[in-house]
Amino acid sequence: MNGRGMRNMDISFLKAALPPVFNSLCGKIRLDDAVIDWVDVVFEQVGSTSRCPPHAHTWFELNYVLRGEMETRFQEEAAAVREGQFFLIPPGLVHSHAYNRESPHEGICLRWRHYPAEAAFDPDSRQPPGKDNASFLGRLERLYDWRPGAYTDEWGVGELFAQLFREGTEGQGGLSLQLLLVRILERISRTGGALPEQAGENAWRRDPLVRKVEVYLEDAEKDRLNMTDLAASLHMSYGHLSRLYKQRTGRTIVERMNQIRLGKAKELLLKTELPVGEVAEQAGFPDLCYFSRLFKKEFGLSPLHYRKRQGERTEAPM
Repeated sequence: MNGRGMRNMDISFLKAALPPVFNSLCGKIRLDDAVIDWVDVVFEQVGSTSRCPPHAHTWFELNYVLRGEMETRFQEEAAAVREGQFFLIPPGLVHSHAYNRESPHEGICLRWRHYPAEAAFDPDSRQPPGKDNASFLGRLERLYDWRPGAYTDEWGVGELFAQLFREGTEGQGGLSLQLLLVRILERISRTGGALPEQAGENAWRRDPLVRKVEVYLEDAEKDRLNMTDLAASLHMSYGHLSRLYKQRTGRTIVERMNQIRLGKAKELLLKTELPVGEVAEQAGFPDLCYFSRLFKKEFGLSPLHYRKRQGERTEAPM
């Protein structure tokens, strides 16, 4: 791992001493044309569990392994993440974790959201923020195109974390520590994790208005989805919001909502033995016939046949 200072640190001591300091850092900070909302700064607490099931977040998550190792699966691709390596998870990326009991990992995790500073945000603008390297926000926006995987730390990220731990235990002020977190993001944004060919494919995800809708759709309880309330929070009518969303993404909000729910249903079909009716309900479809019709249209098979087909493929000899 980069940085002897990191190896020599007593992680048990840090995990006892730093949580109150880290909690005080959570909140918003404005820097140039961006606002960063720190959701969490935490040491990983795995406990006795051996895995974390597939899930997605509405925030960015950076995990840096300080000791040991773990496995993270990004949809279908698995990556072993060892001491001195890190991975970054953009909002909406489905992932899961498996923990090695013989080499239990210790890690530090940053979670945040970022968006344009208030003066720069115009919800009716048709142009998403660019990825201009001269703009701090532009550099952060590149993280939406991040390529999943385990990255060996060749950029001194570990040294910045070691400095954060050291200054945190020495009683440095909150602003100084927040700026260290910003330096970590700045360093990460320059590592080249984003693939140029992905930029056009995911450009709509960088649009502030679209991101607000995406976050709402991902967060909303299945029986409490109220797009009128979301539109009102953006100071526009639902009709205007619907038109803007379709202009920028090429699909309607309802189509996107159904896509998210069908993805959840597919995951439940493959990873649980729940009856199809319960799968539909948990995914957010109160009408089983409507769910079955949408599922077959999307995947070419009924939910029951899809589960059976995938099970047969899993059991087939190599």
